[in-house]
Amino acid sequence: MMKNKFYIGVDVGGTNIKSALVRNGKIIKRAKVQTHAGQGPTSIIAQIKSAIKGFAEPASCIGIGIAGIIDSRKGIVRYSPNLARWTDVKLARIIKREFQVPVKILNDVNAICLGEWKYGAGKGYDNIFLFTLGTGVGGAAVCEGKLLFGANGFAGEFGHSVIKYDGKKCTCGQFGHLEGYVGARYIVARTRRRMRKQKSSLEKYKKITPHIIAREAKKGDAVSRKIFAEIGFYIGIGLSNIISLFDPEVIIISGGISRAGKILFDSIRKTADQRIMGAQYRKFKIIPGELGDDAGILGAVYFAGSGLEI
Repeated sequence: MMKNKFYIGVDVGGTNIKSALVRNGKIIKRAKVQTHAGQGPTSIIAQIKSAIKGFAEPASCIGIGIAGIIDSRKGIVRYSPNLARWTDVKLARIIKREFQVPVKILNDVNAICLGEWKYGAGKGYDNIFLFTLGTGVGGAAVCEGKLLFGANGFAGEFGHSVIKYDGKKCTCGQFGHLEGYVGARYIVARTRRRMRKQKSSLEKYKKITPHIIAREAKKGDAVSRKIFAEIGFYIGIGLSNIISLFDPEVIIISGGISRAGKILFDSIRKTADQRIMGAQYRKFKIIPGELGDDAGILGAVYFAGSGLEI
C-alpha cells in the first residue's frame, strides 16, 4: 500500500454496515448504518455505495469484507447467511463500475485475520490462525506469510470442523460441529439449563447474553465460570486439531465472547496442551485479538491495496 493514499474499507454485517477512510494503515474517519438485511441485494448494495460516497476524499481502492462464501478471485458473493437472497452477487464489479477504482472483496473473517496479522496481535509472525467467537464461529489462517484461501477460496471454516462425530446438529444441518457447542446460542441455552439446577447471579437478568455471562464469571458466579470452562474445553479440542495440522506460532481469538478473559483462555490452553502431540516441543501463543471491530476494515483495505496474490 502506498503512503498518504486514501483507501476505503467496508465491513458488511448482518446488523451493521461499517465503513472507514484509511490512510497509512490508520482509520481517520468512520461511519456506520444499520443493515437492511432482509431487503435483498439491491437495497444493501445501495447502502454500501452510500457508505463509500460519505467520504469526500477520493479513494485509491476499496476493500469489502462480508460474511459467507466469498469468491475473492472473481469478486462474487456466492452466499451470505446474514443477508436475504444474496446468491452469486457480483459485488466487486458493481462497486467498481460505480466508483471507477479497484475493488476487492473477501470473507469477513479473512479480513479480520489480515488486519490482525498486519496491524495487530499477529504482526511479525508468518504462521497464524485466527478464529472469531460470536453468534457463529469463523476461522482464517496465514501460512508461511500468505493468507490461506484453499482451492475454492473457502478455507478456514473452523466453526464447522467436527469435534464429535455423533454430536448435536449444527445450524448448517451437519452434526458435531464446533459451532454447535461454542456459538452464542449454545452458550445461552446451556447456561439456562444449568441455572435450573444451581443458583446463579444471572437470575437477576431478564435477558442473558454471552457478554453478561462473561461479566458474571469474572465476578465469581459459579454457573458462569463453569460454562466458560466448558466452552474453553471444546475450543481447546478444536484448536488441538488446528495446531497439529498447521503448526502456527500464534492463535488469535477474536470476537465478543473472547472478552471473557482468563477463565476462557486458561481452559483453552490447558485442553490444547493436553491433546497436542509433541506439545513440549512446540512454541505457540493463544492470545486475544488487539484491534476489535477495526480489524476487518483494516484487513479489507490491506487486501485491496496490497496486490496480494490469491
